[in-house]
Amino acid sequence: MSEATTVPVARSRTPDATNHPMAPGVACTVLPNLAVRAVLPQGADLTAATIAQLRQQISERVGDRRAAVVLHLTGVASVSRTARATFAAIDGVSAWALVGESPVDRLLGHFLLGAEFPSARAEYFTSDREALDWLAGPDAA
Repeated sequence: MSEATTVPVARSRTPDATNHPMAPGVACTVLPNLAVRAVLPQGADLTAATIAQLRQQISERVGDRRAAVVLHLTGVASVSRTARATFAAIDGVSAWALVGESPVDRLLGHFLLGAEFPSARAEYFTSDREALDWLAGPDAA
């Protein structure tokens, strides 16, 4: 049985921020074998606060156990440097499989992957199936 929760994501403050509604939240679902699928909201500006919410959602789903995470970042607008550092510091994750579709998704995904991951392997993919196959592969944590 999978379970999903949505957490509001704060938008960055821009001069016209009052004209834009708050983006929908991060949705996390538990997959088989303690993997977690996390979907970031399209159009969101990822900040350290957004990534902290992601960390909380993962922790609520798997507790103290380590889990692999499939992170969908399709359509994310931007990723701050502090978000990247906060992302790399999330503990309890054995592997990150980032999934995106566009060249911009790839660029932002590789920006996130440019951080130091002390205890998790991480790769970028263009499909959910590739990501799940990689997580289940022989190097699975």
